[in-house]
Amino acid sequence: MSGGPGAAGHPTDGEPREAAAGIGPVDAVDTTEALAALLRQLRRRAARRDGGAQPTYRQLSARTGWAHGVIGDYFAGKTLPPTDRFDTLVQLLGATGRELRQLATARDRVEEARRARMTVNGRPGPPGTDHAGTVSPVPRQLPADISELPGRIDELAALDVLRPGQRGSGPVVVALDGPGGVGKSALAVHAAHRLGERFPDGQLYADLRGSHRDERPVPPAAVLRRFLCALGEPRLCPGSEADAAAAYRTLLTERRMLIVLDNAMDAAQVRPLLPAAHGCAVLVTSLGVLATLNTAVHLHLSPLSPPASIEVLGLWAGPGRLSAERGAAELIAHHCGHLPLALRIAGARLAARPRWPVRELADRLADPARRLAELSFADLDMHAALETGHRELAARGPTGRTAALALPLLAAEQGEFTVEEAAATTSRAVPATELILEQLVDVQLLESRAPGRYRFHPLTRLFALRPARRNTVVARKVPRADGRWAD
Repeated sequence: MSGGPGAAGHPTDGEPREAAAGIGPVDAVDTTEALAALLRQLRRRAARRDGGAQPTYRQLSARTGWAHGVIGDYFAGKTLPPTDRFDTLVQLLGATGRELRQLATARDRVEEARRARMTVNGRPGPPGTDHAGTVSPVPRQLPADISELPGRIDELAALDVLRPGQRGSGPVVVALDGPGGVGKSALAVHAAHRLGERFPDGQLYADLRGSHRDERPVPPAAVLRRFLCALGEPRLCPGSEADAAAAYRTLLTERRMLIVLDNAMDAAQVRPLLPAAHGCAVLVTSLGVLATLNTAVHLHLSPLSPPASIEVLGLWAGPGRLSAERGAAELIAHHCGHLPLALRIAGARLAARPRWPVRELADRLADPARRLAELSFADLDMHAALETGHRELAARGPTGRTAALALPLLAAEQGEFTVEEAAATTSRAVPATELILEQLVDVQLLESRAPGRYRFHPLTRLFALRPARRNTVVARKVPRADGRWAD
């Protein structure tokens, strides 16, 4: 096609010569690297045509809404763009009508060649098929995405490390942690959708339920069985967790997959679910820091900034709802402690009460004694989110229960306090008090921004002061290695 009429680089159909010049032959393109070379040629030609610099990845990201790191992967040949994105991208780069058709054919040829190479290399066959040729969809298990996630630009940039690695390396593992209601799951799902195209063999998702009220954490063996079935190999589900984990790792050896493990209880629940393949990446969310998870990159989530909080509140309250009462909206964001879950609940309450003035909800939240009760709507409950850390203390034995009993005493202190001040409040020795405080930090009920200094998040402090917390510790069951349950 490169030498005949209409080939790329040869103007036809009345197209200007300068618009069609500069694109190499497309008929022999059958790899993502060769296709990316054509994209780079289009990008250079666009710069010559406009008499300026080449459009940057960030500029293309702003025009398309795609992550700029993903766009970089397209131009580097690391990821094959889906058909609709490829068409959009080449149009933005000024491809002519005839070039659009030729480039679309080249893109399809690259996809077919990739599938053929997968079969030759001994993998389970082309994505979407099993050995017998029966259609089996590539797993796309991610929950529905939230279209906007204000205030998390830096965190999304940090998560750009989630990509297939070099042969000989292990998988990239990122562990998100943070207090209840800070938006860990929403960020993980949003990032996974943005970066999912880097992993053409699919995305696996499991809610491990390590932080759900009145629910048992899911044993790794149960997750492995579900993953093996999703990968089209239910017959490889042996009885033991170790055998299932081995089969799971074997299936992922030559695949590029993203695995999202949401609401993990601890590192022990996660380890059997980690692949060994360099082409995979894992995103884990948990309440506490999974510090013993090998090679993991840790990202701690904090509450939003005040401007981002107003954006989140407005997203849920509805267009224009806050514009006439900006001051009241700022008060609501403040009373919510800038936590995304609390803001979502407050916004949903405003949306459900279209005749309420925004000031009405601000006034209701102003009373500390009723604030947590007001931050509950339908299946969303800020108190339940904060209770997760308190339940986690029960799994830590006598020291955890001691910390739980000390919680309301410590919450009576205003502002930041030291170990010595906490020891005086609880009438305990300083070493014992420091152990209690560190237990509370581990389960995100306390913050420690400097050694020996602690403070409560405003909503966590209200939770800790509730009378029901003084003498109640909720017991929980934890999974054993054999998938059964132990107290």
